[in-house]
Amino acid sequence: MLISLRFQNITLFGTLEIDFHKGFTAFTGETGSGKSIFIDTLNALLVNKKAPLNNRLVKKGSTFSSIEGVFSVFPSIEDWLINQGFELDEDLIVTREWRLKDSKYKSRFRVNGILVNREQISKLRSLLLDFTLQGDVNTLNDSSHQLYLLDCLGFDKAQRSILNVNNAWKKWHNSNLKLIESKEKVINIKQEYLEMQSINEDLEKLQLEDPTEDIKLERDQNRLANLLRLKEGVNSVLMRLNESLDEYPSLLDHTNFCLTELKSLSKIDADLQPILDNFCTLTSDFDNLISEIKAYEMTLDLDPSLLNNLQYRLATLRLYQKKYQKTIPELINYKDEVLNYLSFHKNSNNLDELISAEKNHRQTRDKLNQELSTLRKKTAKELEDKLINTFKELGMPNARFKVIFEETNPSVDGFDRVNFLFSANPGFALAPLAEIASGGEKSRVLLAIKAFFASFDDNNLLVFDEIDSGVSGSVSTSLAKMLHKLAILRQVFCVTHQPLIAAFADNHYAFKKNVVSGQTISTLSNLKEIADRQKELALLAGGEIIEANAYAASLLEHKAA
Repeated sequence: MLISLRFQNITLFGTLEIDFHKGFTAFTGETGSGKSIFIDTLNALLVNKKAPLNNRLVKKGSTFSSIEGVFSVFPSIEDWLINQGFELDEDLIVTREWRLKDSKYKSRFRVNGILVNREQISKLRSLLLDFTLQGDVNTLNDSSHQLYLLDCLGFDKAQRSILNVNNAWKKWHNSNLKLIESKEKVINIKQEYLEMQSINEDLEKLQLEDPTEDIKLERDQNRLANLLRLKEGVNSVLMRLNESLDEYPSLLDHTNFCLTELKSLSKIDADLQPILDNFCTLTSDFDNLISEIKAYEMTLDLDPSLLNNLQYRLATLRLYQKKYQKTIPELINYKDEVLNYLSFHKNSNNLDELISAEKNHRQTRDKLNQELSTLRKKTAKELEDKLINTFKELGMPNARFKVIFEETNPSVDGFDRVNFLFSANPGFALAPLAEIASGGEKSRVLLAIKAFFASFDDNNLLVFDEIDSGVSGSVSTSLAKMLHKLAILRQVFCVTHQPLIAAFADNHYAFKKNVVSGQTISTLSNLKEIADRQKELALLAGGEIIEANAYAASLLEHKAA
């Protein structure tokens, strides 16, 4: 519950401290007396994550302003504090400060004196406060919130079933992720396999065997390109070495003459024999040289058209060397690597086991989802019956209420999507709560639902801002009784203009505005005395006249009774 609020330099209130109590608390006052500003301070203290952070509550001219709320600590708050790393204390103190810096207001939040961020404050808001503004059904119209309320109603069975559904969904989700990843991996492997097959086809076409083939091809290309020059040169050499003309003996003719002469001379002088022997060796080598040159000449007997084929082969080799950034020896080795890869990955990965696991988890998930949905539909029927009875108490005897189920994609919460439909009068079709035409009907539907679920929710403070708008007479009495009954379970704040509603409150605060030195200041008084409450109720009823006072007194007597 909210124990106290402290304001410092807040517009209309200035500096103020207010203590609150358990039960049903009514706030009354004339228009412009500060009721809306008071509601705004609660909204600003525990700001919604989506709400803009404005400075309109800061008193004009102030360099520092603050709102501080002191709350009692209950189990869900203890859990939050522990999860956030805070030390547990007797009370929970939430503070929002504004400081003027460089002509701009900087806002920050504290919990028990420690700075916190907006997301943390937003989470605290959901634990500490539950706002219901007049005609506001946006929250209740949210399907996920409706599902949450439905699960709260069948708490024990629903929680066990939701836990099973949650675990089953996670198991299915994990197995599905593994299956998807494995399929993607197989696709990638298949793509890589196809690429390697293409590479292997390239290398097979090249028919590489000789690591020096490109060097030899370049040499042969050079020979073919200079074939005529080589033939002419070799013929010229052979002619001078081996072929004689009439007037020009060949080198071989000179050698033979020298050999014959040395043989004759060595018979005369034996000392020439070693020279003859050396010359014989030289002559033999010379014959061999001529034979090699002739053999080389035979190799020059080539078809010049072969040059095109040779150049095409050489260009092909260079193309694939550039394509794969490898030399001929490296391409030969790469071919073996490719063949090994293709052999190893010939068979695709077997997905049967993963497919089977995903199927089993999916079937378990769907079975548990169906069981939870059946439980929710049974709970929804109980909710429909009980709310219809509550609507009758609030002056809507012909009201209808229906929970509609739709099946959506499975999640951790099952596959149910729900929608609360309502109709106040015969002949009007059921419609979502947001489409309820009458403001009074919206107020009563909101109160009925909030009252019904109060015992299932840990939010400790229910704030109703003029929820009694559009209702009167006996309906107001029923609404007042319901608020009073609701306050047995929860601390309830209600801003109201109706004396009948305020009379049923356990605590009554009155806003009054005064003009001091040209400035409007609002005060908030705790009306503890019966006389003070009677006076305020009379003002609400129509002024300080005998009839109004009598009416106010009767209201308080009726409440006391």
